[in-house]
Amino acid sequence: MRPNPLNVQFWLWGQDVLAGHLEAFGFRRYPNASGKGSSLYRKGTVGLHSSTAWLGVSQGVLVYKRPVEGFFLLEDDQSMPLLPEQARPVDRAWGLEVLRSFVLGYEAWILRYAGPAYRRMLIENLPPMLRRDRASWERWVLPGDAG
Repeated sequence: MRPNPLNVQFWLWGQDVLAGHLEAFGFRRYPNASGKGSSLYRKGTVGLHSSTAWLGVSQGVLVYKRPVEGFFLLEDDQSMPLLPEQARPVDRAWGLEVLRSFVLGYEAWILRYAGPAYRRMLIENLPPMLRRDRASWERWVLPGDAG
């Protein structure tokens, strides 16, 4: 598998959940509709789950599924975090760029809210399986600073 910045981003969001930062940013926590598994976090047209991120776009809902490391387009987000069969695969580069717009705003906020030492500490202590994705995440989120 090629390096994927979203592997790191999802782990960071997981740490932010533990610290209460997603809710401080304005996300609301909802139970998983299946009654088991991770909670859902929603803010406006953005949603996060341990296996899925989605974002409302003019074409519908852009969905990223971690297990397949793929982007899809749906008409609505009613099935989240499950991906219905009619989900249409979309270009990875386009999906990354569209989702990046949200991530950049969130990361700017977390820097102001939690301070630069918080993210730096997390990035320096990535689990071994995510370290190969660190440079990819840095280029994606910090393009002017990472190289």
